Amino acid sequence: MYVDSHVHFWKLSRGDYGWLKEDNARLYQDYMPERLLPELHACGVKELIAVQAAPTAEEAAFLLELSQIWPLIAGVSGGLDPFADRFSEQLESLAASPRLAGIRLNGSAFRADRPAAEQRRLRAALVGLLEADLTLDLLAQPGDLAGAAVYLEEVPALRAVINHLGCPNVREGKEEPWHSGMERLARLPHTAVKLSGMITMAGGPRAGLLRPYVERLVRMFGSDRLMFGSDWPVALQAGGYGDVIRLFEEVLPAELEEEAKGKIRAGNARRYYGLHETS
Repeated sequence: MYVDSHVHFWKLSRGDYGWLKEDNARLYQDYMPERLLPELHACGVKELIAVQAAPTAEEAAFLLELSQIWPLIAGVSGGLDPFADRFSEQLESLAASPRLAGIRLNGSAFRADRPAAEQRRLRAALVGLLEADLTLDLLAQPGDLAGAAVYLEEVPALRAVINHLGCPNVREGKEEPWHSGMERLARLPHTAVKLSGMITMAGGPRAGLLRPYVERLVRMFGSDRLMFGSDWPVALQAGGYGDVIRLFEEVLPAELEEEAKGKIRAGNARRYYGLHETS
């Protein structure tokens, strides 16, 4: 059984997906839950977290509405601007829904060259997430990981989940600054990592490129702080949903016990995002 900690849904007519471009025919189309449902059933996925594809409160509300229609969406990790004047107001409004599980921020928000006023706002936003008992999703490039750790060290009780292995450059086999950044983040006891986005990162189901990074993460974070995520539909650029599942299973270290693998497949995501038990 799997819990997919990282799925996107979007409807182009909503108009706030600035990163989606017409020249990418694979992604520039609507991706709604009904397109994924057969794949989830076939692969044994029981629940998922819908993750923001636009950094707006409106898109977070859209995902929360989908969660009311599709019970498989057990939680939503929305996108908000931590520097916006209305951040606290928007967070409070969204958190009125029990399906709001977290907020995703970009690693660029944590850069040291941010103006002092923005740094104060970011710190206040992180405290707000902690007080609301929400999880921080962090999409960060390797160069931003250490900077993110500086902020997270100030709120060590905040649950944080690093997306896509911390985005290492697996095709070129680079380790730094990824390794040192992830090593610092691993010292924070409530910070976890998603084994997500791997098939796109590697340009296909190339387990040999990914396995060294996954093995390092297992050593650094342990089986209690890793979780499965597909990054559907972005992953479709390199393979189908079944390919993503098979790649995930292939890169898990063979020496891991089945109990540990079960935590990574489902248990850790349920714990980090506060999902309630379902039948």
